Amino acid sequence: MQTKGQKAAKIIGIVLALLLVAGLVAVLYRFTNGFNEDFKTFYVEHDGERILSSESKMILETDTAYRFDVKYTFDTPQSDTKDYSVRIMPNAERDFDFTVDGERHLYSKQGDMTSAFGLKKYDTYFEFTLAPEFGLEYALQSCYPGQEVIVSEEAVSANIYPYLLIVSSYNDSVVYRIALSIGADVTGVTLDPSEIIFTGSVR
Repeated sequence: MQTKGQKAAKIIGIVLALLLVAGLVAVLYRFTNGFNEDFKTFYVEHDGERILSSESKMILETDTAYRFDVKYTFDTPQSDTKDYSVRIMPNAERDFDFTVDGERHLYSKQGDMTSAFGLKKYDTYFEFTLAPEFGLEYALQSCYPGQEVIVSEEAVSANIYPYLLIVSSYNDSVVYRIALSIGADVTGVTLDPSEIIFTGSVR
C-alpha cells in the first residue's frame, strides 16, 4: 500500500509530466504555424515578434529603418553562425506594365529589387531604410539608373503589396515570403503572428 507521501509524489510527477507535454505541444503549435506547416528550424524576428508563417504581409513606413534578426531554433551561444539568404523581388501576383526609355516591360519579369531598398546583410540580421520619396516608380528607377522609368498612376494606386521579401535558411529548407507594401500617414500599429500592420493610408 502506498503512503500519503508516495501518492503525493506520484500526483506531482503526473502533473509535471502533463505540464511538460503541454509545453511541448505549445512549442510545436507555435513553430508549425498552428500545425499547418512543417516545424521551423529557422525563423525571422522583427521588433521582438517572431515571424513563423511561410506567407505573411507587412506594411512599411517611408523614412524609417527596419531591422530583421534571423535565428536558428536549436542554436546556442556556442553554435557556429549559420548563413542565410535574403532578397526582395517583385510580387508576380501584382503584375502591370511600365516603360523604361519608352520600352514596355512587365513587372513580373523584373529581376532582383533588393538594391532599391538599400538592404544591408549581416551575420545574424539584415536591415534597410526606406527613403522619404520611396514608391513603386522610385524602386524601379533605382534598377535602371540613367534611364527614364514611367509607371502609370493606375498601377501605383492598384498595387498593394507589390514586393516580396524572401528570407531563406542556409540550405533553403525553410523559406519565408513576406509581401511588402508602403504606407503613409501611419495612425497605429496592429501585431498578429502572421501579419504586422501599420494602419493608415497606403500608396
